[in-house]
Amino acid sequence: MTITKKEIDSYDEIKGMLNKIRRIQAQPKYGVIQEQTYQGETKEPQDSRGPLTAPYGYGAGTKKPIPRSVGTEPEKSPTTPYQQSRRDTTPYQQSRRDNEEVSVINNVDVEIHSEDPQDRELQDDEKGTISQLIDDFKGEVSEIAEFDGLHIYPDSAVLNGKIGGKGMNFSYSAGDDNGFYLGSPSLLKIDSETLELINRLKTFEPKFVNTINDLLVNRRDM
Repeated sequence: MTITKKEIDSYDEIKGMLNKIRRIQAQPKYGVIQEQTYQGETKEPQDSRGPLTAPYGYGAGTKKPIPRSVGTEPEKSPTTPYQQSRRDTTPYQQSRRDNEEVSVINNVDVEIHSEDPQDRELQDDEKGTISQLIDDFKGEVSEIAEFDGLHIYPDSAVLNGKIGGKGMNFSYSAGDDNGFYLGSPSLLKIDSETLELINRLKTFEPKFVNTINDLLVNRRDM
């Protein structure tokens, strides 16, 4: 078979076109041209960023998370001394309890505050006086009053309470500071019933002051 000059020229033209296409493909915007080995095989282009590293918690070459040890749980951090101290009683709170004696008289908490252990004890006649005072208040002022407590100190005493139906908070003090105090957590509607209740509270003040002052004097003389 004889190859004509025309066929040779056509072959050279096709070869030149293929070389031109390869040169165009070799530019970066067209990607990377595969390198042909002497065996006619091609090698995959290498990533310039280096080998891929499996992310934390995943195995190399897989997207499945690496399982944790079966039957184990994360360790709990131990309680710090600061957290433990917050749960414990502070020295101030402990000293308050050490200097107080609480008795329940006529359903009212009576707290005696004194550094002397003997002064924190109420005699039977003192308990009777306080019980009668509470009964007098219920009979003369209000039967629905709730008492927060009677606090007795060496030279003074305070009785706190509230009348829930009216939203009133009241306080009587005797000893160093005699007085009657009235408050409300919100606006207090003043009507005839409220005015009458306030008047009864105020009227009871002298009885409270005189009774408690006598009790304080007797306790000091003991």
